[in-house]
Order: sequence, then structure tokens, then C-alpha cells
Amino acid sequence: MKKEKKAKKLDVKETKDSKKETKKKSAAEEKKEGSVQKKEKSTVQKPEQSDSSVDLDALKKLMIDSAALYQDILVLPQTFTVNDISYSLYPSELKALEMIGRFSGINLTQLANKLGISKSAISKCSSKLLEKELIRKEKSAVNVREVVFTLTPDGQAIFDQLETVHAKLFAPLNTALNGISPQEIKALHRIFLTITASLETIVKHPN
Repeated sequence: MKKEKKAKKLDVKETKDSKKETKKKSAAEEKKEGSVQKKEKSTVQKPEQSDSSVDLDALKKLMIDSAALYQDILVLPQTFTVNDISYSLYPSELKALEMIGRFSGINLTQLANKLGISKSAISKCSSKLLEKELIRKEKSAVNVREVVFTLTPDGQAIFDQLETVHAKLFAPLNTALNGISPQEIKALHRIFLTITASLETIVKHPN
């Protein structure tokens, strides 16, 4: 009887040990799988490595596509929140608001000249900012017949956010550029100087 009890205890112990070992193996395998999945995920998120066999035509296309994408980003409206109110502003509105913030008391003619656009265009733009109550019209202290623009409190709040919002918009680009080595930066700088000079020649002498 004692031998049988002892044998049963040994069997129970072995079963428990076996279960513990199985759990350890399962945990180790799960951990390994998790690390493999993370590795695979990070690999998928990485951009494709550039192919050394890429030809000149492919490079030109990539440059044109990049320039087009950059232009598309520049015309995107940006959203600002002030006192729980959201304002969606297009680049033309933001440029006008920024200029009014920098030169408070600027008139319509001065604003148009600084932005390099027509009076009619800046008139439409300023009308939108007036409707959104981000700027206000005031009589000039120098010339009572002249109307000048200043920022409202909400307009000033957006003006104060401009630099931060712009930085956030181009954060992915800045991150990518920060990963480029100094040697690569110098090489790219030389390349783009050459490209810019050739494009300027086309603009000056299109035919």
C-alpha cells in the first residue's frame, strides 16, 4: 500500500512538472512569435530601399512626383482650435493672417504688395477672415479715410500657433531628413543646386 501511495505521489509530481514545463515552453514560444511579429511589422513599415539599378528616367519621375506632392500639401487647408471653436483655413488665408499679425495696422494695398497678389484677390481673402472674425477693420490713426487690418483675439491665437502647426505638418519629412548623413546632405545639396540652375534656365528661356 505504501509503495502504491508513493508511486501515485511520484506520478502526480511528474504530471505537475510536465505541465509546468509545457507552460514554460508555450510562454517562450509566444514571446518568440511576438518578437517575430514586431520585427515583421517594423519591416513592413520601412520604406523600400532604393535600387542601385534605378535609371535616370525613374529618378526624374520620382523628383517630379515629390515636387507635385509637396505642392499638394501646401494647398491643403489646416485646422486650428481656439476656445473649442475649429477654424479651417486655406494657405491664402493663413498667409494674409500671418502678414496682418506681423504688420498690425496694414492696409489693403500694403497687404497685397507684401503677398505679391492683386487687390481683388486679397480683398476676397480678407473678407473670408472678417466673416470668420479672425481679423477686424479699423480706421487708420494716421489717415481717417484709410482702413487697416488688425487681428482679433482668436486671430492672434491662430497666429501664435502657425509655427508649431507648420512644423507638425512636415514632421514626417523632417524625421526622414534627420536620418540622412552629413555626407549625403552635402551630395544632395550639390545635386539640387545643379537641378535648380537648370530649371531656372528653362524658366528664363522656355523656347
